Amino acid sequence: MLTVLWSWLAGYVVLHLSGGGQERFLNLVLQREIAVWDVNWLADDVLEMKADWQQLKSLRKIAAITGCQMALRRRQGLPFALRYLRGRKTLAVGMLLFALGLFALSQLVFAVQVLPQETLHRLDTAQVQRVAADLGIKPGAVYRQLDIDEISRRIKAQIPEVSWVYIERSGTVVHIKVAERSIYPDELENATRGAIWANRDALVEEVLIKHGQAVAAHGDTVQKGDLLVSPLADGKADAIVRARVWYRGYGEGALQEEVVTPQGKPTCRYYLQKPDGAVLNLWGDEPDVAGLAADEQILSETTPYMLNIGGMQLVLQRQVLQHRLVSQRQISEAEAKAAAYEQAKATIAAQQNPNSTLLNEEADYQLLEGGVWAVNLMWECREEIGVHYQNQPADTDLNCDLNQDINAAE
Repeated sequence: MLTVLWSWLAGYVVLHLSGGGQERFLNLVLQREIAVWDVNWLADDVLEMKADWQQLKSLRKIAAITGCQMALRRRQGLPFALRYLRGRKTLAVGMLLFALGLFALSQLVFAVQVLPQETLHRLDTAQVQRVAADLGIKPGAVYRQLDIDEISRRIKAQIPEVSWVYIERSGTVVHIKVAERSIYPDELENATRGAIWANRDALVEEVLIKHGQAVAAHGDTVQKGDLLVSPLADGKADAIVRARVWYRGYGEGALQEEVVTPQGKPTCRYYLQKPDGAVLNLWGDEPDVAGLAADEQILSETTPYMLNIGGMQLVLQRQVLQHRLVSQRQISEAEAKAAAYEQAKATIAAQQNPNSTLLNEEADYQLLEGGVWAVNLMWECREEIGVHYQNQPADTDLNCDLNQDINAAE
């Protein structure tokens, strides 16, 4: 971009070479260190290039040596524009006056718009526009001559319903962004009553006050239960408090796991069981657990059925027996670490705010005795931590005794 600007300020010419010998022409140009650029073939025998206009005489000599036919197509840049305007002074003066007029008009205010940042209940945007006009923000005013900070302060002072003002310019339109000093209707009162507290330990990054007085600010470290925004005289506070929160999880993944493989078909055994514990075998044999090999086991699933015979209650048991072969499967290090990571991730997910945004992750893996990979997982997230808590007793320690109540509020 800088090269293009410089070439336009210095002036350049667009040349077409034809008739053969273009390659030799370029070689001689490079040998004599003459700058050319944007070299392109327009056709099989026409080569287009751009060059400094002051090198035009040297380029004509090289074209004569190589036998090329060089044609001057265009002259571009500031020197040629000035030469053109020198013979047309009226046009030059008109262009200058147009540019000055355009610059002057761009400094004027053509329109003023009041943009509420929330639903307004008592604040009148027309009143804000009238006060702003009295203070100088109106069509025809010169924006650079306005003290925006002082006007914002005076708008807040003259209109009690305004809690926040931000004035910015977009071209020739001035936008006055306002937020209402919340005086909520009855149907919204319960949603905004009371102070705002921290629902977990965090590092505060942003506090956007809609209604209330900020206690915590950017960069503050807060603990669960700390006061973030105190209410005004009407007993209400409303704000958005975003902060960095750290979650930690732990997981393990073994390098060996037990694999159980069914052997043969399952068998059934039926027997009666009296209330005193006595057993009467009806069908099938009792499993021989003592005769099993070290790598075998029997899975037993029993289903009871109540029988009432002659006033005597019996329990008919249906027992399903399945022989199974037990083996050990070796797990790779990558699989074990992945299993440990998923377990730690699930631990964090159980305590994480669903609206949080993950910013950074740190995983510390360690090999424990017995062939188990363990991971300590840490997530750094950004989320909103402010919650409302109503009817706080005056003699309660806020930092220690709010945990259960805040959890309930969440």
